[in-house]
Amino acid sequence: MDTRHHQQDESNELFQEYSRVEQVKKYISENIASDLSASIVSHRFELSVSSLHHLFKNYQGQSYHHYVEDARMKIAFYLITKEGKRIGEAMYATGYKNRSTFRAAFKKKFRQRPGLFRK
Repeated sequence: MDTRHHQQDESNELFQEYSRVEQVKKYISENIASDLSASIVSHRFELSVSSLHHLFKNYQGQSYHHYVEDARMKIAFYLITKEGKRIGEAMYATGYKNRSTFRAAFKKKFRQRPGLFRK
């Protein structure tokens, strides 16, 4: 195999991986209130859990779990600060079922309790 053909195969593989990550990110944003556990999402995209983690580490620079939590927190912040949603509404809209887990994640991300950001 010549070098150029090998590089093209490698480029195609990288593009496919990048596309897969983008598809998963789109799925996450469209299903932010759903169960987005790595096992469920990897199954949905016909990946192993370890492949999902590997792809996110390589293409997003963070773990899958951190990506999902970050996405949820950004949306929660928007709902609370821009739309004036109650904490419970933002919590459920972003897939959290437990108020203390939501508060802990919010405080970790923004260094303040969510109630301090309400309009």
